[in-house]
Amino acid sequence: MELIGKLKRQHQIINEYTYEIGNEMDKANPNIGHLVELLSIFSASLLFHLNVEDMELYLKMENYTHDSPTLVSLFEQYQKTMFGLKDSLLDYASKYSDPLTIEMNISNFRNETLEIFSHLKNRIDREESEFYPLIEEILRNVKDEQ
Repeated sequence: MELIGKLKRQHQIINEYTYEIGNEMDKANPNIGHLVELLSIFSASLLFHLNVEDMELYLKMENYTHDSPTLVSLFEQYQKTMFGLKDSLLDYASKYSDPLTIEMNISNFRNETLEIFSHLKNRIDREESEFYPLIEEILRNVKDEQ
């Protein structure tokens, strides 16, 4: 499915930025201006991805899952965690959009960044290992029925 490929490519971009942010953050004297720039691009990329999931994936899949309580429950679970992740990301991005805030709270910044990245990694791993394959299977079955 084209949409799944698009979402996986977005995951790759998001992962590249987490890697770049992690590398910069781990330096003895990180370039705070560069960190803010990377965080801005990372946040925008992730928010775009979450919106694509919400608007293109979840809405489209509602048409195919209404006959299965299990699938409805799974989709609701993913959608709910998406909103939680989105809220956390917005709070984090807002909090650390100012270089001085990062510089004055570098230890907290590192800890919060690692926590966000950990949640994000788990989410991406689950999507790619269980959620997207399930969607691809549903859509294959729908296509076969047509």
